[in-house]
Amino acid sequence: MIGNGKDEPLDGMLVTADGLVVCGTGVGSPGVAVGELVFQTGMVGYQEALTDPSYAGQLLIFTYPLVGNYGVSSVADQSSRIHPRGVIVRDLMQSGGHRDSGCDLDTMLRDQGIPGLAGVDTRMLTRRVRTQGVVPAALAANAAGHLPPVEELQSMAASLDYDAIDFVAECSTNTLAWHPPARPDAPHVALIDYGAKNGILARLIERGAGVWLVPASFSADEVLALEPDGVLLSNGPGDPSRLAYAVNTVRGLLEQARVPMFGICLGHQLLALAVGGRTSKMPFGHRGINQPVLDVRTRRVSITTQNHGYTVDPDTLPNDYLVTHTNLNDGTIEGIAHLSRPVWGVQWHPEAYPGPADTQALFDNFLSATEVSHT
Repeated sequence: MIGNGKDEPLDGMLVTADGLVVCGTGVGSPGVAVGELVFQTGMVGYQEALTDPSYAGQLLIFTYPLVGNYGVSSVADQSSRIHPRGVIVRDLMQSGGHRDSGCDLDTMLRDQGIPGLAGVDTRMLTRRVRTQGVVPAALAANAAGHLPPVEELQSMAASLDYDAIDFVAECSTNTLAWHPPARPDAPHVALIDYGAKNGILARLIERGAGVWLVPASFSADEVLALEPDGVLLSNGPGDPSRLAYAVNTVRGLLEQARVPMFGICLGHQLLALAVGGRTSKMPFGHRGINQPVLDVRTRRVSITTQNHGYTVDPDTLPNDYLVTHTNLNDGTIEGIAHLSRPVWGVQWHPEAYPGPADTQALFDNFLSATEVSHT
């Protein structure tokens, strides 16, 4: 690792496991990152995306060509650190002097040890992922003449088995944390942290709830010992089908408790697995802030924020669960619910951060159900 990314220009290179080589300018921290190559279509919200734990283990392409143009602000962070292993942009901009900006994006990447690649054709890369699916890749940034050989980077990319890694274990809190309610009679929620965005916690707290932030490793008995009035299963990274411990906890909660349960993104997928459904990997997933979702009961369409690469298989759900929402772009499942119990999940992020606030009422519905349980 040579240079500090600020005192001297860096070269950059991306090499995929199947041999594509893309050269550009290195940004952020000098180094090499290996991850699953994915793209995100939001025109804003680059900092929220970078600090979203659901991007753990990935190399993130921003399709919008100008990234970093309003700087970096601590209030936008969705966790304590950047989770993608590397970042790819067309043009990395200096901060435009936004009043809330504390530094520029290049500084944020460098300070957290994240290499990036700029000055490349992100449209070409995005089209390639859309047509050929996500692929392992290696990204290198270093001083001129000090990049690793192409063959070495390709070998590193080919050795990655993204689906075999438990990224939830890397992202979840290790300790139980309590956030007191706004009033003594407010419901208490157990938020199981599979990589929860700060926005989910904020939406619950701003509605007055007391919130236990629960490690993903907790068993059903440990969660129930908190005597929650409701359980929220958070978003998170990776393949849900390899998270047997999380599925077992959700299944135990469904069997032992009658409190409302609400799953978001990965939490929605774990709920489906816990009741006997299956999940499968999507070709390139949904990652952006403009995904149209249809409520099949009301026929109302909402625009949503999404970040996932797996989907619930529609023909595997038991008869006591129904599909409540579908994606208007590809027809995939976006929501499920039990026919009679207050148990449901959605594939998108109703908390947004960033994105539209069309479906934030889902938090109101959940907390209304927990208040019934609380009384």
